[in-house]
Amino acid sequence: MNILQSNAAELMDDPARATEELRGSFRDLERMNRLLGAHAIVRAYLNRVLPVWRSRPAPARSVLTVLDVATGGGDVPTAVAAWAARAGIAVRIAAVERHPTTARLASAATASCRAVTVLRADARTLPFREASVDLCLCTLALHHLPPEERLALIGSLNRLARIGFLVVDLLRCAAGYGGVWLLTRLSGNRLIRHDGPLSVRRAPSWDEYRRLAEAAGIPGLRLARHPFFRVSLSRIG
Repeated sequence: MNILQSNAAELMDDPARATEELRGSFRDLERMNRLLGAHAIVRAYLNRVLPVWRSRPAPARSVLTVLDVATGGGDVPTAVAAWAARAGIAVRIAAVERHPTTARLASAATASCRAVTVLRADARTLPFREASVDLCLCTLALHHLPPEERLALIGSLNRLARIGFLVVDLLRCAAGYGGVWLLTRLSGNRLIRHDGPLSVRRAPSWDEYRRLAEAAGIPGLRLARHPFFRVSLSRIG
């Protein structure tokens, strides 16, 4: 067993967590997602999707529909809306979040973005029909689930998405853990200092990602490494 592995709970997953402490943690997470590549991975995926979406018959490409699962503070749907505006396409984003306080914070953070609607829902029991959206996104949330529930989430994203899905998460390794530990010492937020290193310990190793991808059995599923110890699982088409 990898000595870094842990199933301990993250502080931000506590439904009783104070609002201001959560708000501060999401400000730091947005900055990390922007600077350490999570947003860039999402944009690169959307750029790959764009020609596929534009090749569809006109009625099917009037609006790109996106489901962002476990949206956290709402920075990913905001980034998707900004990308769509630059690309000159209409987009409608449903951002779902289980944690009630986090959902309220995401609603407030995305209030000025008309393309985004925040809904309360659990990633494990998503209340959407099969093939009901064009794309599903799930960024830095897979590690919040216990290992035995991760395969089911990937299968659910695959079923819900007509065009494809993207999962982005951390890579569990010693170098990644050390880097996150050092980076989070710069934060004044207790949740970031505690949950950042723990997130790496909860995340899959590279071999575990490979086994997860194989077990999913999804044609065209792409597993990729990215800078700053990020990993993605994606499908298009």
